Amino acid sequence: MAVTFRFANADVSLEVEGPDAWVEEHLRFLSPLLRRASGAPPAESSATGLEGVGLWWRERVPPGADPGLQDAILLCAYYMRGYRKTVFLCEDIRRCLQVLGREEPRSLLQVLGTMKRDAGLLLNAGRRGEYMMNTTGIARARELLGERRPAAAAPPPRPPAAEPIALEEAAARTVDVRNLFRD
Repeated sequence: MAVTFRFANADVSLEVEGPDAWVEEHLRFLSPLLRRASGAPPAESSATGLEGVGLWWRERVPPGADPGLQDAILLCAYYMRGYRKTVFLCEDIRRCLQVLGREEPRSLLQVLGTMKRDAGLLLNAGRRGEYMMNTTGIARARELLGERRPAAAAPPPRPPAAEPIALEEAAARTVDVRNLFRD
């Protein structure tokens, strides 16, 4: 069944037409734009992007935890990975810190560079000023959030020895300098 959705105000005019499921999918994607265009406040429970970091922080960061600057930056980068923004800029981190009400350092680029070079938590993502988390940074963020790591698999059990081998016989079977030239 074909569905038509129309929205218009002084600034925006939008029309989406097509099968029901297709229109619904596109309206979900366009809903933040439509909320802003209509003047409605954003729904905090469904806040996405950098604006949703405050809600995410309250839900995920353990109460009483006061991460330092580098850890807070790392958690912001980890948050961005959640909505598929794996490559981030200095401005993205700056905006996250503003939303969280945290003080921004004088030289955020220098802090990001230190986290990349000295702490080994970030990687260069191509162009200057573009970063992404590496596995060390992801592990650190998960540790800060108290997320459990998967338990290490136990080593497979050793098969029982059929019969004990005499020490001399075992030495004869191994190749080392002592028995290499024995013959």
